[in-house]
Amino acid sequence: MKKLLLVCLALMLGGAIVAQNVNLKTGLRSTKYKVHQTVGIEPVQSESAASVMPRPSGNHNTDAPGIANVISIGKSANGYGYGYGGGQKTMVWADDTLKVVANVHRMGPGSTPPSLSGYLGIDYAGNMGLEATDWKNDWQIYAATLNTGGSYYLDAARYPQGGIYSPYGNTSLDNAYFTYFTPNLSNDANWGGYSYGRTNLVNQADSTKHMYWYTPGPAYTYIPEAFTITQPGVVLAGDIDQEWNGSTFVGYKGDLLLDRGVWNSTTNDFDYELNSSVSCPTTDSQRPLDHRIAASPDGQTIWMVVISNNGEAEQIGTAANYYPIVLKSTDAGLTWSDPIAIQLDGPSGVPGIVDGLYSDYRIQQLFTEPYPGRYEIAYTTSFDCDIVVDKWGNPHIGVVVSLPGEDDYSIVYGAPGDSVMGVYDIYSTDGGVSWQGARMGIAQTLYASYGDQIEEYNRVNMAVNEAGDKVFVTWNDTQIDGITENSNPDVFARGFDLVTNKITDNKSTGGDEADNVSYLSDVYQQAWFECTSHYVFTNGNKCIIPIVTEFLSDPSSIEGSVIFKYISDFSYTAPDDYTIPTGNPELPTGISNKEQSSVFVNVFPNPVKETANLSLSLSKAGNVKAEVTNTLGQVVLTRDLGRVNAGSHQFTLDASNLKAGIYFCSVIINGQKNTTKMIVE
Repeated sequence: MKKLLLVCLALMLGGAIVAQNVNLKTGLRSTKYKVHQTVGIEPVQSESAASVMPRPSGNHNTDAPGIANVISIGKSANGYGYGYGGGQKTMVWADDTLKVVANVHRMGPGSTPPSLSGYLGIDYAGNMGLEATDWKNDWQIYAATLNTGGSYYLDAARYPQGGIYSPYGNTSLDNAYFTYFTPNLSNDANWGGYSYGRTNLVNQADSTKHMYWYTPGPAYTYIPEAFTITQPGVVLAGDIDQEWNGSTFVGYKGDLLLDRGVWNSTTNDFDYELNSSVSCPTTDSQRPLDHRIAASPDGQTIWMVVISNNGEAEQIGTAANYYPIVLKSTDAGLTWSDPIAIQLDGPSGVPGIVDGLYSDYRIQQLFTEPYPGRYEIAYTTSFDCDIVVDKWGNPHIGVVVSLPGEDDYSIVYGAPGDSVMGVYDIYSTDGGVSWQGARMGIAQTLYASYGDQIEEYNRVNMAVNEAGDKVFVTWNDTQIDGITENSNPDVFARGFDLVTNKITDNKSTGGDEADNVSYLSDVYQQAWFECTSHYVFTNGNKCIIPIVTEFLSDPSSIEGSVIFKYISDFSYTAPDDYTIPTGNPELPTGISNKEQSSVFVNVFPNPVKETANLSLSLSKAGNVKAEVTNTLGQVVLTRDLGRVNAGSHQFTLDASNLKAGIYFCSVIINGQKNTTKMIVE
């Protein structure tokens, strides 16, 4: 009987759901992703002398809300270096221990080779990059040298991503490195190869350069969109396995490609295993629109996300939609779960979206009568996203959410009245079993066009502090009356304190809205192609968010030269700036849920020689196990400690058979894990 009732309920909902798209009011603007945006090899351009919009002048009070300090740093021959249509996003990287930040990009303008087309450089600074004098700009880290006499060098690098790696315990730039991963043109001046290596931040001569030379099959490499570096020293780069028809990449083979490098303390370089396949099939073999990857602070839990449709989420309404699909690794990226589809809408949808995106009044503005119930409204994501992982191993996905249009895989981006699009942090509190959504702000415009069929979307970026208990979302948006394209963008931002379960208020109004970071600054309404560091800086209770934008010499094109602009001083301070409750359940993993057992673990002495002393403090009794893993995620030592009462305890672990290196010691009580680094000498 119960099953029959459920079937009837499903049929009733289905009838209403099928009618949902028909009930959308007229006058709503929608668009589809430009599937032809497979990136070609752009023409080499000389520096453009086109004029730009006048910028505000004069001294800015950098302590005033919304007026940020902007520093001009390096330059590039064109705007393609930051990608487009979402593109790559891991170009800015901050190391909070060393207080150093770096921005990787293609170099130029220049003349050898033309516009330094295949060269890579970084701009980097200590002191959190607060002053122009802190910066070393256009510091070359890669040169293209394989000239076949054509327009392009075969090792010409494009679309670089990278970050700073500082070995555990290091406190000096002398022992810190910038590592990069980039596609090259070794497939007869076409996509198909990789270049990767690292450069010492002080000694430019201390550099490495490696190439993966394209050979047909079985993996057909393209332009990696996913990239991260774990704090223990594992690099992960992600690509999408596609068919190659002899001149370009077409189709999707159903697999993500993963490139994994592990830090070698003997060679001071990363040892890579390239092109491992991770299964991620999609409906009709459509190519995933975006691909991101991020790691927890201990480096053991890794999450990947793509934007696509794999048929696993229930379709609400008549038009097919996009949604995030995630994959999880708990062994530092060695093995992966099956894909997990995130249901945005319907009875099993993300509560913060179903109940939080539109008010009842807004629903009446968007739909005709009879007005749909909240479970009858379909939702879709935009075409790019980003991801970070918190200290408890939970993913946070930054993405734009809106209504699907009448066509399959389209998104409504324009509507009368208030914005129709919400910028969300979609996250889990239980390792991916269930999902929550915090609306971080709105987006009034979706994309801007730069020349023929080139579009750039909102570029939602995610950032996190190294401790992993605060996350931040930034995005581009144009909020000017009468302008419907995202052609005059500002940078908007919001922070989320996972401990208090509150997000930031607006610095100027105190209201429940995001901050316009670039308001009245030197990049006001000209903050194109913004990129936010994966990690933020901390100074006491303050989190400073490193943000870089491209300043276009010609706002109508990305083929002219660009100057990178660093926003140096935008920050949020806890607890004063975090005042808006999310309304979502608190994270249950030992944050503020009193029913959970708090576990604190310490290893001493550290470094360990033969015996490790393990100090535990438990808030309630439980079954406890100690587990030691290496940087590859392999378990190398376990000890079952049995039933342990509440209070402080000390145990010993025999580490005499462990080789010298970095390990992670985890204490697991009733399935709850707490991990700390352990060094063996």
